[in-house]
Amino acid sequence: MTKFTFTLIAAIALSTTVAFGGEWIIFSDELPPGADLAVHGNSQFVVSNSNPYQGANHLQRDFATWGDWGWITGVMSLNLDLSSIDFDTAYIEFYIDGGTNAIGYLELRLAGAAWDPDFQNTGVKVDDQPGYELVKVMLKDFTSRVGGASPTSLDEFTGGTGMIDRISWGFGAAGDLFVDEVRILDAAGGVTAIASNPGPAHGEADVSRDVTLGWKPGEFANTHDVYLGTALDDVNDASVADPLGVLAGQGLGDSSFDPGRLAFGQTYFWRVDEVNGAPDFTAYTGGIWDFTVEPFSIPITGITATASSQFGGSGPENTINGSGLVDDLHGTSAGDMWISSGVPATIEYAFDRAYKLHELWVWNSNQLIETFVGFGAKDVVIEHSLDGENWSVLEGIGPLAQGPGANGYAHNITIDFGGAVAQHVRMTVNSVQGIAPQASLSEVRFYYIPVNAREPQPAEGAMAVKVDETLQWRSGREADRHELYLGTDLNSLSLAGSVNENRFDTLALDLQLGQTHYWRIDEVNDTMDPSTWMGDIWSFTTVDSLVIDDMEGYRDEEFLEIWAHWVDGFEDPTNGSIVGTGSSGNEPETSIVYEGSQSLPMTVDNTTAPRSEATRTFDAAQDWTRSGIQSLVLYFKRGAENTGGGQVYVKINDTKIVYEDGADLPPGWDVWTQWTIDLSAADVTSVRSLTIGVEGAGATGVLYVDGIQLYKNAPAVSQPLSWFEAESGTITAPLQVFGDDPTASAGQHIGTEDGIGDENNNPPADGVATYSITVPEDGIYRLAFRVIITGGSNSFWVRIPGMATNTANHASGWVRFNEIPDGDTWHWEHVYSDDDNREVVEFTLTAGTHTLEIARREDGTLLDAIAVIQ
Repeated sequence: MTKFTFTLIAAIALSTTVAFGGEWIIFSDELPPGADLAVHGNSQFVVSNSNPYQGANHLQRDFATWGDWGWITGVMSLNLDLSSIDFDTAYIEFYIDGGTNAIGYLELRLAGAAWDPDFQNTGVKVDDQPGYELVKVMLKDFTSRVGGASPTSLDEFTGGTGMIDRISWGFGAAGDLFVDEVRILDAAGGVTAIASNPGPAHGEADVSRDVTLGWKPGEFANTHDVYLGTALDDVNDASVADPLGVLAGQGLGDSSFDPGRLAFGQTYFWRVDEVNGAPDFTAYTGGIWDFTVEPFSIPITGITATASSQFGGSGPENTINGSGLVDDLHGTSAGDMWISSGVPATIEYAFDRAYKLHELWVWNSNQLIETFVGFGAKDVVIEHSLDGENWSVLEGIGPLAQGPGANGYAHNITIDFGGAVAQHVRMTVNSVQGIAPQASLSEVRFYYIPVNAREPQPAEGAMAVKVDETLQWRSGREADRHELYLGTDLNSLSLAGSVNENRFDTLALDLQLGQTHYWRIDEVNDTMDPSTWMGDIWSFTTVDSLVIDDMEGYRDEEFLEIWAHWVDGFEDPTNGSIVGTGSSGNEPETSIVYEGSQSLPMTVDNTTAPRSEATRTFDAAQDWTRSGIQSLVLYFKRGAENTGGGQVYVKINDTKIVYEDGADLPPGWDVWTQWTIDLSAADVTSVRSLTIGVEGAGATGVLYVDGIQLYKNAPAVSQPLSWFEAESGTITAPLQVFGDDPTASAGQHIGTEDGIGDENNNPPADGVATYSITVPEDGIYRLAFRVIITGGSNSFWVRIPGMATNTANHASGWVRFNEIPDGDTWHWEHVYSDDDNREVVEFTLTAGTHTLEIARREDGTLLDAIAVIQ
């Protein structure tokens, strides 16, 4: 393979409006295997050692959703010269982890100042499980963002320059992204011929000794040869002709291999060669991967220590708290040890539960004077017990070895417990190593054989777990079968089933939405004593809703156009709807959204058609009665230019449900409306389609829809509790009432004359509108203003004196309601804090009457009406 050099040409910091604060250089003189990436500049990428794939560093980026894709740029002004490569066999590879977000975006941009042409590969798929994955993508498999044509040559790919300027990764959700070891290589046969995505992952530790190896096969592989061994050189050099004792499987038909039971604690190296079929039977040599098998026993961490006596501050807890230990080597400070006040002396250890004990490591007393005085325990009796009352003596314990009395003391005493089951261990010191009148120990460590279930998935306390989640766990060492106990009461769990594998499909259990579930796994083997090891109780909480469509997955790409899933009236003269927006008409709405980054835009035209509607048909019928579902919730918003009203409705299969608007809404109320639909009104045991429509002759405009979800307990509807005219309060100059505005509610609004704004960083002492607002009960409330913005001025100051908010606000206590979206018509906006990333302000109000104050800031910001929302 040929390795290419990344050469730094220039560092360019872009505007903070681009790509979340700028794009920065990733630069390395070379990228040999195992190399780290280095970041130069004041970057929002972080070189971190918190979870690297290899070496000390990797790239980490926290970012939010942007447009229809969240994205980050990994390499800017890269200027990578590819002119010497074979375009048909070259590929880019990198290790990447998106945590719980699936990744599906990779872009290479040509050299030059313009954004286009740049080439994407949206076939990059990284799963939603934490942990690095190796991704390899052939350059010839990139497609153009503009036109959708694949490049056919290096010249076409690089615009004749031979240079690549940028590498970008992205995915359609907010989150963290980790990237390591980015390389561009050239390989005979191309990357698609090579085995990839190993399981266990490369470098993984604590792997089950009964692991089954797996990998993603090469595109043309007919069979697979697996090499496995404990010597790196053997696995690297072996071949079918010279197997060197590590050809573990030859001519395998499946992309998995069971190596049999492996050795505890051993590191194994392995590779997979992908072999073509007839006529050439070409073998493509795979990369070298490694993993380390679980140890035979594991340290116990939940321990308390007591003693019959102690000397000064040298208490028994010092033997289990790691004091004095550095890299398992002990120091000589007496304050890091247990010292008794006399001999004989007893020290006792209690575990958090019963364990199957393997062995005990002991660091004896290690004071500087140890070899002269001899504080260390010598003749001891060790006993173990399940209940702390009935004790059994551990036989065969001879005199303990003496500590060296010097820094860097490695434990020199190992006591075999032979698998004894105990929750308590007692050590009685009857004599010491010398003439000391006291006994002492530096440190002890107990190891146990893991026979209990452990490492639950979902993790203990996990939130937002799917209601059909498959429960998984690490099996106990001796388990023959696994019994799952589950319930919603911590103190009352019922047997849900017994399985032979360490996974349990919960689909048949019909887990309820928004519910905390408790579970435990009892490991059972009727041939063992004891036959059952009761597990710890874990918990998880299920999601409170099921997403039917959040509109986030659509984009201008074949088969992913929003109209391809929400079928409109394009070919139906009785249906006046058109779904989609953007220059192509294929895209979702990205600026008018309820949540996330996209919504469904449906253009309504009932001037010639009786209705306008869009229908989503599901691939498989859905049961909307499972998991306690009671309500369908969706959010809709009418466009500001809509005319003719129109009645909004949905159809579930063929059952039509009409939106009934009974609220006393403020004038022109065009914010997002939450519609909660009681599903008892329809048969929802087999839902095949969902339709959203507007009926009513003459209705025109746009209906935006977002956040379609199913709930057991739907969220409270956020509608105006009350509203009032802006001119109804006490207005002080230079804030004033303007009349004769036919577009304003009641023909009036408030604001300041041109040139009398106050854009200072502190609220003004004059120009304040004051109102009394009354709320019926203690609770959380929001405010919405009906505003119009002229001349680019766009802010007010807002406060309810003495009332707490959820947001960080200006140092004065006022909310700086700044950067209100422009608009040449009156429109409603929720009050948010510009000092807290434009977070909508929630006021905690007590029942009764409160004072609301609104102060002038910029003269082009005009206020028509105010709504109080509970």
